[in-house]
Amino acid sequence: MHRMRAGRTVTGWFGLAGLLLAAACGGSGTTTDAASSSSSSGGSSSGGGDLTVTDTSATVPSDIVLSSPTASASSQSIAVRTGKAAEDPGSDNPDDYASKREALQELIAGAGECSFEPDFIGASRPNCYGPSITYNNHPEAQTKDADTVDGDVDNNPSDTDGDDTLPSGDLGIWSALEGTQACSAAQMNFLVDSVAAKVDNVVNLFGAMACAGRKAGLELPAAGETLDLSSAMSTHATISGITVSSASVARLDDDADGNAVFQSTLAISVSVGGQSQSGTLILKHVPTSADNSTYEGKLSMAISSSTFDQAGGGNCANTGAQGTTDAGTILYSKTAANAIAYELKFGQFCGGTTDPFDSNNDIDPADRVDPSFPTTNPDGWANDWHYGRFNINPENGTGSVAYAWQAGAGDGASRVFNMTTTAASDGSESGTAYFGFGPAVDDDAVGTINGFYCNWAGPDNRRTLATAAQRQVIARTASGSDFTATSSAIGYAPTNSCTSSGDDGSGNAFTFATDSGSMDNDTNTPNTAVASELIELSAIEFTLPSRPPDL
Repeated sequence: MHRMRAGRTVTGWFGLAGLLLAAACGGSGTTTDAASSSSSSGGSSSGGGDLTVTDTSATVPSDIVLSSPTASASSQSIAVRTGKAAEDPGSDNPDDYASKREALQELIAGAGECSFEPDFIGASRPNCYGPSITYNNHPEAQTKDADTVDGDVDNNPSDTDGDDTLPSGDLGIWSALEGTQACSAAQMNFLVDSVAAKVDNVVNLFGAMACAGRKAGLELPAAGETLDLSSAMSTHATISGITVSSASVARLDDDADGNAVFQSTLAISVSVGGQSQSGTLILKHVPTSADNSTYEGKLSMAISSSTFDQAGGGNCANTGAQGTTDAGTILYSKTAANAIAYELKFGQFCGGTTDPFDSNNDIDPADRVDPSFPTTNPDGWANDWHYGRFNINPENGTGSVAYAWQAGAGDGASRVFNMTTTAASDGSESGTAYFGFGPAVDDDAVGTINGFYCNWAGPDNRRTLATAAQRQVIARTASGSDFTATSSAIGYAPTNSCTSSGDDGSGNAFTFATDSGSMDNDTNTPNTAVASELIELSAIEFTLPSRPPDL
């Protein structure tokens, strides 16, 4: 039985609504390494209409695996980088690119059982990124902190020492390292790993369905026909904790290029931590080559609960809707052996009976709850929208990622990570990461960095967008597991100017620090001046990854 990862806390089917992405889609129609077999493909020149793959493995992507470009490497992925055989492939870290790809291909190939162990776990944000800090005598406070009656910004009546806090999640890279690992790499791994718990379950279900079809000896449906795989799933697939009530694959009309179009649908129910959830999962897959080595498609998923789940319900509380629906889509395209593009969208909608999809099985960031009028669109999204674009080389897992997330529908900006990694001929890798704030997720420019709010949640919400961003340069040796920091431009003061003279303008010392008081951006000594190390926006060298064609 396949298991994708272990060792974190149970958080529900979609995990805590905190972040997103990492996943793999599909496997191979044979036990041959699909990346190697696809390297001779000329893309869509032969067309997917005359498929040479006649079993159900043609209905899923053949070899896509997406993980964080800075995931800690196992012996398998180090072997991929160095061109040496791995002694024990994927044994020490089942989350890295090569290990996840191998596991998914084995499942799809049907060499073993058509089964996997679902992943109902989440990840923990690294301490180096976005900690909460305590400050005293903030220079932007209209009423100074020493006035503990109405200067208590965190509204904590038990707070009598004049200190206040900036909440976690908004401060960006606060320390260069997480242990010995670059903080930007650790945070990107967290973002991606958080989604893996959401997406891997869905992808593996479609993989198990394709595997069950192969075990049952079923051939692909003809155009206009639908193949019922419910019985094959019941006979050949065992998925702990998940009940599949229906499974089918339909062949739709060929696309304009004559390529076959398959649409697979699963209806499921699951019980996690005493909470019952139900889901509708749709995979539209288009082979653009006869052997399914290049392709495009869209994965759409919606998981609903009749009660507010562990992710909160938070901003849904005033809508009158009961329950929540976590919904997401992954648009993907593989055009060559070394070129894959993804676009991700995930959000939590209000209402356990909500249908978040439009007629194209897509979700819309503009379909949101208005915090000022929550009953006007009570079944829109309200919590935690995530967006990502990925251009990845599937031969080594490197590439470019633009990742943005917005805490709630009423939030005026997104938090954005931009990262690029490249591989050298000797197997070493290098990269550059940027963090800042971007437009709201319903803006066409989502994924770009507009600047940096050094004082996002400071006193009286008097914040100003600086034309700046954080930058970290990272590297990993050919034999190394983790990326380390080569240089970091991350330091700033949580003020509108991103600098501090060391006092509040009235002679009172302005200090700010985490609970440990030991991170790079902490100040613990009164009257310490802080200069900004942030880079200007013009110094960002990053191109937004291309978007796959919509289906």
